[in-house]
This record gives sequence, structure tokens and C-alpha cells, in this order.
Amino acid sequence: MMHSESQNSASFKMANRRWALKSLFEPRGVAVIGASPKPSLAKSILNNIVSFGFDGNIAAVNPKYTNIGSVDCYKSIADVPFHVDLAVVCVRAENLLSVLEECKRKSVGAAQIIASGFAELDSKEGRARQQQIQRWADDSATTVVIGPNTYGLLNLHRPIIAVGDDKIAKVVAGGVSGIFQSGQMVTVMHPLMSRGIGISKIVTTGNEARVTTAELINFFADDPQTEVIVSYCEGINDPECFAIACTRAREAGKPIIMLRVGAHPEVQKSIKRHTATQGPNSYKGDIRFLEELGVIAVHSVEDLIETVVAFNACRRPRGNRVAFVSFSGGMGNIMADSILSTPGLKLASFSHRLRKQLANVLPRFANNFNPLDLSAQSAFDAEVLTSCIEILGQSDEFDILLWGKDLPMSMEDDSVVGLALTKLMAQHPGVVVIPVSQMNGMCKDGEIDGSPPMFAGRALLQGTAVSVRALGNVIRWHASIASAAPLDTTL
Repeated sequence: MMHSESQNSASFKMANRRWALKSLFEPRGVAVIGASPKPSLAKSILNNIVSFGFDGNIAAVNPKYTNIGSVDCYKSIADVPFHVDLAVVCVRAENLLSVLEECKRKSVGAAQIIASGFAELDSKEGRARQQQIQRWADDSATTVVIGPNTYGLLNLHRPIIAVGDDKIAKVVAGGVSGIFQSGQMVTVMHPLMSRGIGISKIVTTGNEARVTTAELINFFADDPQTEVIVSYCEGINDPECFAIACTRAREAGKPIIMLRVGAHPEVQKSIKRHTATQGPNSYKGDIRFLEELGVIAVHSVEDLIETVVAFNACRRPRGNRVAFVSFSGGMGNIMADSILSTPGLKLASFSHRLRKQLANVLPRFANNFNPLDLSAQSAFDAEVLTSCIEILGQSDEFDILLWGKDLPMSMEDDSVVGLALTKLMAQHPGVVVIPVSQMNGMCKDGEIDGSPPMFAGRALLQGTAVSVRALGNVIRWHASIASAAPLDTTL
């Protein structure tokens, strides 16, 4: 497939920017410009950089102070005695251009602009300021600009945590990277880490005056520490770059899960005062575009989180036939309704032979079809439980077995259920086994040792409808990968 001139231009731009973005995520020297001892976003960012063990050089920049806590403070970035790869800029909007000029003279690699007061003001003055930043960034050969109107960034593998979140108790490094136009979306890392899902990198992009979501997807497509990409997006600013980046991520085997907001006029008005994003396509146009590119479009934070968990819990399945097994007829009915209503999933229909085999070992009052209700009594009969799981495994009539349980708590590998499911996975490796709890959230007292609910080293799905939607997302994504024609997107 031949590139058009504009595609070549988009590819060249992203290739150059990809190299520059290393300063953002892998800095050796960091300066927080505008930090002070007073409670503020800048102070919280500086505290997090220090307290979470960043092992590079750290400086604060503010002419009023000589130190902020344990960090030396300098009058200007020109006075910082080491090379600054990353400047986190927390100054007033009207002072930003002069600070950026100082960053350029210092050869700063990346400027993460926290300051707001630009196009999101929906005023002539605010739009003019943002245009100035855009022109400056276009002309800068040394400093890449992220923002303005952002919340910061983090890389848990470095580690550097340069966000204003003061609720971070512990961190779990892993393979999920996020690109969020909204700062509060950074907190999605907390429920993910509590589920045993590690975070790689997160960056907030705000108004995207220069670096866009597309360019960051492109960066993560090549990042060996990123396995899954998640995004909160208020509009796709550069469709050509976005298409190239998403295709490269897909070809690298990295799913993209995006929450694109703005379905209604009221929300579009709010977006105008939040990040002032005005992409060339409508909301519906963007959703169609995402589907064409194989991007998983979700409509809630809950679906985004559960879809990430589903990718962790579900290795690539061989097909879409789902069997649901539990001790609860009610949960089975709820799950079967959801499975039958979810595109891409098929509720497996048990054959007469399989049903007869199950009936021979199950109590008379249990059913022998899918969804399979083993009955509460079977929970106390290890022989019945083990025999049923063995019969199911030998049937070859489903690809995914969802094991239903009540609460989001770990299923012990050496329990009767755990041993039976572990044996099934060992003897029939083509079958994907995923426990799913009827309830989601934190249950009373949680796990005894504070660890996340797991089975066989993988996260459990939580909730009924949301977990089935997430599983459907995973199945459809794998199917799209298998059927996708390769595209020439070499950068």
C-alpha cells in the first residue's frame, strides 16, 4: 500500500516525536518550575517525585526560595547545575512563553505544562495564548511540549511519579499505559493495581496544543514495557497520525481501549470549556473510525477497567463458545442473558451426550445444560464437582469456561474448585478458564493479607454485565487481529 504525501508527513513527524518523548518518560534530570512550600499541585508533584524514589537529579525553580523541603531551589532553570530532560511547568499562563524560552536555551528535552488558562477559557485571550504555544512548539527543535492544562505524568518502571495525586499508597509496575486528556483519569491506576494489574506509564495531555494522543499511542506501540494502551479522549485531533499509530499498535499485538466522550451536545459544550478539543470528526464519526481501526471503544470507566482486567485474565482464546458453571442458578441466568446479548460471544449449547454424562453424576435437582447450575449441595461433594469438571473438559464443546462465584475474593488454588479447574487447564490447555464474581468492588474485610483477588496468578473478573461486556471486547479484538489485512505503516 503506497503512502500519500500527507501520510509520509505524518509518519515522519511521529518518528521524530517518538525519539523526543523518551525525555518525558526516561528523564535523568527533572525540574519542577513554580514549586513552592505552600500546598499546591506543584508541591504535590515535587513531593511525589521525591517520595517514590526517583534516582535522577531533582530541582525546584522559584526565585523566592533556596530550597523546598530536601530539594534545592533555583532562581531560574538556567541556574540548575545539571541537564534537565523533563521540566514540569507550573507557572501562570501569562508567564509560560518566557519560561519555555528559558527551557529551550537550557536544551530541556520535554516540558509537561500543568498551567491552565488557554483555549479552554473559550475566550479570545485564551485561544491566542494557546496559538502562541503551538507556534513556539512548532519552532522548537529541542523541547517537546505536552499540554497545556495537564495533571502530570508517571512511569512506574523508572520510577518517576510526577502527578498531583496525593492518594498513592503503593505502586505496582506492569504493562498498562494510559493517555488521558483529563487529569482525574490518572486515578484509574488505583482500581487496576488493587486488582493485581500493574501500570507502566501514564501521561495527561490536556488541550494537546502540540503532542497528541496519536503520537503517544505511536510511542507506546514501540515501548517494550507497554502491553495494553488505555485512553480517555475528548476528540481525535489528527486522524491520519491516529490511524497510523493505532495500526502500528495493533500489529504489535497491543490492544487500545478508549473512552471517547461527547455523545451529546451538552457534553460537547463541556468539552469546549475543559480541553477545547475540536477534532475534524463528530463523536459518531470518531466512534466509526475507532471501530475501523480495531480500537475498543467503551462508554464508561467501569468498562475500561474491566476490559483491561479481561485482557489479563483471558489469554488468546481459540473461539467464542462460552460455558458458565456455578453453584447458583440465579447467577447462571443473569450471566446467560448477558452472554446472549453480547456481540462476539456465543453461549455454548451442550450436546445430548454431554447432558447425559452430566446427569449421571449430578444430584437429581441440578440442571445439566448451559448455564450449568451444579446446585449448592455440590459445593460440599468433591467427587461430584471434580467429575463434572472432568466431563466438561473432555467434551470439547466450549472455548471459555466462566466459573461463577459470589464475592470478589481469591479462589485458593488448593481448594476443591481450584484443584478441579487447575487440572482442567492442565489437561485441556485450549480451554480458557476465568473465575467471575457476581458482586464487584471491595467485599467486607477484603483479602486477609491485603493481596488482590486472583486465581492461578491472574485477576478475577468482577460483576455480571460489565465482565461479560469486557470478555466480548477481548474476543472481538482477537478476532479482528486474526482477520486484519497487514498495512504498510513503517515509520
